[in-house]
Amino acid sequence: MAHNLPDALRVFAERYRESQAGRTGIGASDFTLDYQKFLKAAHATTAEARIHLEQQLRRAAAGSGGHLVIETHPRDENILLLLRLKRDGGEAWLFQHLGQPPPTQERRQLASVFAEAQNAALPERWQTAWQPWCSALANKAECGDSIAPFQRSDLAATRELLQVLVRVLNWQGQSLIRFASCVICGNSKRLETLRPRLEQALTQLSAGSVTSLEDLGLLQKPRQVLLHGPLRLGDLDLAALRGPFSLSETDLRAACDLHSAANRVLTVENETTFLELAKRNRDTLLIQTSYPNRAVLALLQRLPAELPVFHFGDTDPAGFDILRDLRQRTGRRIQPLHMAYRPHPDSPILSAEEKTHLTRLLGDPSMADCREPLEAMRKAGTKGDYEQESLGPPELEGWPFYGQQRMGGKRCEPSGATGSVAGGDSPLGE
Repeated sequence: MAHNLPDALRVFAERYRESQAGRTGIGASDFTLDYQKFLKAAHATTAEARIHLEQQLRRAAAGSGGHLVIETHPRDENILLLLRLKRDGGEAWLFQHLGQPPPTQERRQLASVFAEAQNAALPERWQTAWQPWCSALANKAECGDSIAPFQRSDLAATRELLQVLVRVLNWQGQSLIRFASCVICGNSKRLETLRPRLEQALTQLSAGSVTSLEDLGLLQKPRQVLLHGPLRLGDLDLAALRGPFSLSETDLRAACDLHSAANRVLTVENETTFLELAKRNRDTLLIQTSYPNRAVLALLQRLPAELPVFHFGDTDPAGFDILRDLRQRTGRRIQPLHMAYRPHPDSPILSAEEKTHLTRLLGDPSMADCREPLEAMRKAGTKGDYEQESLGPPELEGWPFYGQQRMGGKRCEPSGATGSVAGGDSPLGE
């Protein structure tokens, strides 16, 4: 049926848009398209479709004033070889014939969106970078270069992202992202949808100093740290609390006096294990964390540098990477605890991604003290009995919570360990 047949000029225009001339406006010669490639792009698989396309093309070429030329076989004009759109005036004729704005006009319109955005009212910290960034995007838009994270094909989406970005840059103080999204976008989930592109824009605009919405105070959840043990904030003695408690980053940074009478600090990856250890904890400051948030970092920064810090995590590549990240981001000498590789016959095999991760860890100088369990994991090709919870309930009263018989092998020795910490306690519980 005729209404199911392809439209020849629309197919041709799509191919033109994808060409260098269509994307950038730069072209030293006419735009040409092999006729067989044209038929393939049009999905012309039947004789009826091919005849329909040819008839349309011949009529269009005849009425184009020479802007569209069909080149045929020199000995048989019924064999079409090439479609040619003249460099001078061809684009304007083609898109006017289709009732569409030509790519040149679309590029200029897109560039104007960024040019207009240069005048947005912003806090002083953003004013210097904003105008040249928008100007550069305007130039890229007109030249056909990438404007990521903005979308060249969707002008409305580009306008929206710019408008939201300006409002995000003007946001004051800390708020949950869904609250801010309602205020900024009129929709509680829209900011989370736009988040990847907003954060890419923030990274560009700030030259990498701001990489997330959290850096601007728009939080997924309040920055808090879950902990248990001896800690005093001013006159507030939290050691009197028998159960775990949470502190916000705001309170941690605002506290004039922060003191701990703990013998040591232990960061614990999994909350379930943390809660079990808290039941038996006496003199250790327990902190629950995987990759640390800013509240965790704020606490570790405020604690005395001489207070020994240990980390107890899962013993898969991700678990060891959390230890690496804690060391890197805190700058503290954090020793591993109970992080031996424990073989298990039903252990999951390492994925290709985990093997790559493991290789990186083995090559990281900061993880040299964990080479033995990491090498054992690589040799076995499995994660082993890696979950903290698989050790079962803590069997000893207080530090170090588990005995040698539960480890199933040699431990990852703490870097530079002397065998005693804070009053004769062994860091490995031997």
